[in-house]
Amino acid sequence: MSEKGKGVVLLLIANIFFAINMPVSRELTPTWIDPFGLSFFRISFACFAFFLLTAALKQKASFSAKEHALLLLGGVMGTTANQLSFLGGLAKTSPVDASLIITITPIITMVFAALIIKEPITFKKTAGVVVGMGGAAIILYASYNGHFKQSGTLEGNLTVLISCFVYALYLVIIRPFMIKYPPAVVMKWTFFYGAIAALPFTYNHLEIKPQAGVTQYLQLGYALLIGTFFAYMLVAFSLKSLRPTTVSMFNYVQPLLASFIAIMIGQDTLNWTKPLSAVLIFAGVYLVITSKSKADLERMKK
Repeated sequence: MSEKGKGVVLLLIANIFFAINMPVSRELTPTWIDPFGLSFFRISFACFAFFLLTAALKQKASFSAKEHALLLLGGVMGTTANQLSFLGGLAKTSPVDASLIITITPIITMVFAALIIKEPITFKKTAGVVVGMGGAAIILYASYNGHFKQSGTLEGNLTVLISCFVYALYLVIIRPFMIKYPPAVVMKWTFFYGAIAALPFTYNHLEIKPQAGVTQYLQLGYALLIGTFFAYMLVAFSLKSLRPTTVSMFNYVQPLLASFIAIMIGQDTLNWTKPLSAVLIFAGVYLVITSKSKADLERMKK
């Protein structure tokens, strides 16, 4: 399998983890734990786990002062601001609303990538983003008119939208580091800076309700270990071979996966919208993956 193919597989697995984590986190917040408290637990746990992983693998890297400043910015954007805004918004809106809003992330990422790392905005890439968004929109529209009737608030939806902007910026900032350094080391420092930045906003919310039972602690365990540490690690490794816009395109896969999970557990039924959405989403992902990169265009000029 090619490096790009491995990156796609890693991203698909990561987005399965993310898709499951959305309803899990919604079950936990705000009934059993404050969204800001859950955010800090996720960030600090991932930081600790990445420190253990790099120590076990004996991986190190020497960063310049400028690179540490960028890692600090990446940590604040990709962990602190992303986690706090997403979970804070999710606690005030519905999972369907949140899924619909995050479909804008690839467009924002494409623009940031063009402005910051000069990745070209080609017709093929733009078409892929639009086609994928269409597939996600169909399945989410069906959710609105089917089983999932819960709607969100304007405040919650706008807060989730903020998370889209900061995550898009994080992907663009961190991608050059993933190419140059071991991904686990980069993630260690990213989450370290993220945990420090998150502490002032979260230290008053680090309480789990005493009525919480085994189910809630299992859900918390999933959110920390699989929905954060494993998922972010897989995204980090995929960034070695895939461009930021390609990585963000897999946000379109999340509502599709969530829908099929709902079908498997009997919360939804299979209808014509699911296969159509799947075709559009994966067609969009394919178009973005196979679009010309900056390096491709530079080689063509020679």
